Amino acid sequence: MASPQEQDIRTYFHDVVDNAKHDWEDLAYRLDIPTPDIRATDRTRRGDPTQCCRDILNLWVGMHGRGATLDILKDALVGCKHQDVVDIIEGKTTSTHLTGGKRPQKDGLHASETTDLRRVFLLVKEKLGVRWKDVARALDFEEADIDVFTYKHRDPRNACMDMLEEWRQRGRGATLEVLKEALETAGRMDVVDTIIEHEEEFKIKRPRGSLPGSRSTQLPLARNPEQKRVFISYTVDPYTDPNRTSRQRDSHIALQRERVRALSDALRNSGVDCVIDQYVEQSPPNIWTRWTEDELHMADYVLMICTSNYLQCVTGKKDEEATSEYKVRFEGKVIYAQLANPKAHEKFLPVFFDEINRDDVPTVFQAAHFYGPIEKSPRYGQGTFDQLFYKIVGSAPKEKLPPPVGNIPPGLVPVPRRT
Repeated sequence: MASPQEQDIRTYFHDVVDNAKHDWEDLAYRLDIPTPDIRATDRTRRGDPTQCCRDILNLWVGMHGRGATLDILKDALVGCKHQDVVDIIEGKTTSTHLTGGKRPQKDGLHASETTDLRRVFLLVKEKLGVRWKDVARALDFEEADIDVFTYKHRDPRNACMDMLEEWRQRGRGATLEVLKEALETAGRMDVVDTIIEHEEEFKIKRPRGSLPGSRSTQLPLARNPEQKRVFISYTVDPYTDPNRTSRQRDSHIALQRERVRALSDALRNSGVDCVIDQYVEQSPPNIWTRWTEDELHMADYVLMICTSNYLQCVTGKKDEEATSEYKVRFEGKVIYAQLANPKAHEKFLPVFFDEINRDDVPTVFQAAHFYGPIEKSPRYGQGTFDQLFYKIVGSAPKEKLPPPVGNIPPGLVPVPRRT
């Protein structure tokens, strides 16, 4: 007999199957279903997405029992670009679990409102259909980016949703007014009129006392558009040597965390908006993988701290049963998904704290420039740190730049070209 937890989570499977069945395989991988089981499901159900999706959800619950939580399912759905399904689930959980089936009080509980762009996106994707590309161009997406969305999704509505979510993650002027202007430019005033008609329904009410941009609103903080944003991807344990003592391993972990924190602090002190997990550990996000994916998408550059253990984790070669480095294995999936866009390759920078070892760099980045070794206490004036810093900010001191090209000295005569 299924436990209460299993019975509870199964009530949402119908919504998942109806809306995310065509991405069932991606969902299965994000739920850590073993590859042989995914292939067996595909063969048994002869590729029927409805049956395959339902089977892998039931298999997931059977494998993990109470560990198959609603938060993990929502996190996997977000990774598959199905925030629409998450919104459906959260709408049901809010109305039944949080309020006991009662409608939340309207008066006196809320002080301010903001627009829930994701709900707007759900409306837009249904209205646009195959015309979503015109809006993408109006939102300054290039043709190469549009081709990536088309390649990833057979359903134009899913491609539209993916495009809108990517636009929102840019965090630079991603507002409802800008979206309406883009729709108007694309000749879809009918969609603009529908948004205006339902605009009050898209409001998020904030509890009294909460501040715009606070964690409870789950909205991106505004930042200087000229300021570069950096995310550091790393494993807390840099090595894979099985012969280490527990004391040696603890020492390696402590040093790695210290070095990552020092590098991030140095970049922030120099005007770079650098983000690491250590900054939010005291007030952690509800879903770490969702936070990680958001940061990887919003970052202008991702610093990959290359070590032997990091290579195994980010490329998915680490034992799937190991949980200590699950976060980095998930980061690897997001990183490789972003590489579908050729322009994304340039945002990932291999960095070394110790001597550079090409064997510790993922194959896809072996042709990139390697940065390091970075000292334990990085600072401006240290050659290897400066090189990384100049790359991130896109500028360098005048004395580091080549001199201007002058004129050819007078008095020279042309030399006949020999044939």
